[in-house]
Amino acid sequence: MKIKERTAGGFFIGIDGGGTRSRLVAMDENMEAVCHLQGGSTNIASETYEGVYTNIKNLLNELTDATQAGLASVLSLCIGSAGASTGNNAQLLEKIFRDIGYMGKLTIMNDAELVLLAATKGEPGIIIISGTGSVGYAIDKEGATHRAGGWGHLIDDAGSGYRIGMDAIQAALMDYDGRGEKTVLTKMVTDFFDVKTPDKILGYVYGSHFHKSKIAEIATLVKDAATKNDPAAIKIQQQAASDLVLLCHALIRKSGLHVHKIVLSGSVILHNQAIRYAFEAAIHGKFPNMQIIPMSKSAELGAAQIALETYSENLS
Repeated sequence: MKIKERTAGGFFIGIDGGGTRSRLVAMDENMEAVCHLQGGSTNIASETYEGVYTNIKNLLNELTDATQAGLASVLSLCIGSAGASTGNNAQLLEKIFRDIGYMGKLTIMNDAELVLLAATKGEPGIIIISGTGSVGYAIDKEGATHRAGGWGHLIDDAGSGYRIGMDAIQAALMDYDGRGEKTVLTKMVTDFFDVKTPDKILGYVYGSHFHKSKIAEIATLVKDAATKNDPAAIKIQQQAASDLVLLCHALIRKSGLHVHKIVLSGSVILHNQAIRYAFEAAIHGKFPNMQIIPMSKSAELGAAQIALETYSENLS
């Protein structure tokens, strides 16, 4: 936690609520950061209501401790949360904030839309997020938004850390059964779960303590195995890249954007060079004028800026 001496005015809060962790920044009226905080996931599509409530409450309690001010000092708050645009999740998130005691201006949006707005400042563009989960958003020339993917870990999240992790577990089980090729992933994933054979992993996968963020951690093992030229790991990464290319192609068709920015966000697409290079090569092979860039501004800072803008709009 980083804390700066607080000002006498109110605060504008930005929260990047990802599938694994949430990041909060408090900005003063001059848009200078007062404190940075981290907390648990706010993805209400995959977490329990009670779990998200606890994570948000803990964040806001830390905020009041850090700023030495109550929630009444928060002039406006914007949160971009994974799963916020699904069903009535936005309403559930609003209920959580109100029940905790925050009564100020509240803006809730999907985390992908938040990152895209922060990166392009509302200009046309596309964002591909591949972290714990995966999703894509686009803003077209008329300002309309388009979405592809992000339908949750049970039926989607193609190209994500979670899907890579599950593919690794599957490869280990196929090796164990004699139905698939030999792979170093078998020992790597059994060691990861501290079991002797891959079938023992099923107790976690189908158990009550299952959490997709733990599965997503296996993506780093796949990356290590691929650098050792393990065929199964290489195929898993190739499939992830292909899935993200398919996601991007869908957004290009929907938005009609062919010479604009594609913003990349998330630990998989940003830090796995094999997946990123394969993705960029495939996109540039078909759309050579697209500019592919990593996210340069943290999503929570973008959320704080949106919080300020929505507050100012109410005053005008």
